Amino acid sequence: MLKKRIEWIDIAKAYGIIAVVFGHAMVSSNTTNIIYWWHMPLFFIIGGFFLKPIDAAKLEHWKKFFNKRIYRDLLIYFTAGIGLILLYSILYNKDWNYLINHLSRLLVGGRTLNLYTSTFWFVNVYLLSITAVTLLISTVKSRTIQLIIVGAGLFLSTCYDKIDWMNLYNYQTMPWNLDIVLIAGFFTYIGYLFFHTNWKWIEKPLPIALLVATSLGIIGLYLNHQFNFEFSMKSHLIQSSEPKVLMIATIPLIFSFGVMGISSLTSKLPIGLFLSTIGKHTMIIMYLHGALLDIAEQAGIEGVGVKVMIALVIPMLLTLLKQPIVRRNSIYLQS
Repeated sequence: MLKKRIEWIDIAKAYGIIAVVFGHAMVSSNTTNIIYWWHMPLFFIIGGFFLKPIDAAKLEHWKKFFNKRIYRDLLIYFTAGIGLILLYSILYNKDWNYLINHLSRLLVGGRTLNLYTSTFWFVNVYLLSITAVTLLISTVKSRTIQLIIVGAGLFLSTCYDKIDWMNLYNYQTMPWNLDIVLIAGFFTYIGYLFFHTNWKWIEKPLPIALLVATSLGIIGLYLNHQFNFEFSMKSHLIQSSEPKVLMIATIPLIFSFGVMGISSLTSKLPIGLFLSTIGKHTMIIMYLHGALLDIAEQAGIEGVGVKVMIALVIPMLLTLLKQPIVRRNSIYLQS
């Protein structure tokens, strides 16, 4: 028997990917800072929804986990990466040195990925995070201890600015942004904990109203310079006038759950169908929007709204070609 799809989850992913595209299409500002507070944490939280413990001592269980959760996303990651790097090389007439350099970066991943593959770091960290959290919930049975472990990891992530002892392609980073798992793993675990307890509270009017009101209050305080908070997961940028761990452990969660609450309400409106369709194609939009935004700009299109629509709609239209690589199951293509 097939489980019924929860529509507001797709809508929440739609709000998230629209925020990602807007964040990359706009000039850096207070608006982009606010977007960065929650758009990537939201995806990691949702990624935790569908995790479950396995028998970590049995190799066949890890093989099943790899085949279900890792393999297909890896296949898409390398296929899309090679294609986009070739596309950029052709459009900008790059030489073989550039091509070889950037193709090799797909193996190293993380912050070394830029231009058309800039957002690919998310796939690196997502795959590492779901693996780490699955290992955690499979080997540690106490939820209190699980929460202490991910909380300690989050605190550790705020104790340094950059990985200054490792330099890859002139970036201070670890392969696949491995250290960012300390942050992403916290959000992923919170998503797991939320979805495997009484998650239906997010659909009730009072919690939604409280989350939205709190989010608006935080935005008001920020715009009135009552505090400072800048947060970018990819670059491990955490700047705050308040304790960093406190800000990361609260603001992204408040906004992300607020978006989920709004998504629950939106699912009852006519626009919900359109947004849920976007949400079902989140990952292909994540892969292609950087190239599409750049091509639109090179074509002389200046309006942010128009460029965002191009970056959202064209990837969805491409799925109509029904290429096997696109149709394969993925938590963000088809959860």
